[in-house]
Amino acid sequence: MEQSQLLAHCGTSKITREELKVIPTPAGSPTHQPIPHHEIVGALVETLSFRQISVVREEYAVSGDGMKLFGVLDLETTFNGCRFSVGVRNSNDKSMRLALTVGYR
Repeated sequence: MEQSQLLAHCGTSKITREELKVIPTPAGSPTHQPIPHHEIVGALVETLSFRQISVVREEYAVSGDGMKLFGVLDLETTFNGCRFSVGVRNSNDKSMRLALTVGYR
């Protein structure tokens, strides 16, 4: 299978899941409770594992201030040279909502 990669937008940095843990999360307010990026990724991986789906490759990028996360997780299931993937995005500055997308590559 051809190796593809996450395209990180200008002003973002690629990081590992472990590095997500050190990104500070801003304080919440009565109307907005930011969720640490690593907790979102952890919950997603855990939920997939409940369905016996494992992640075989993952890539993450964050904005310079750490407020925005973009990621892709390649899943173990393959068919005809393709692999299922889950894309995730999140922001802790209210610029975009948490979102997931699924597809294959």
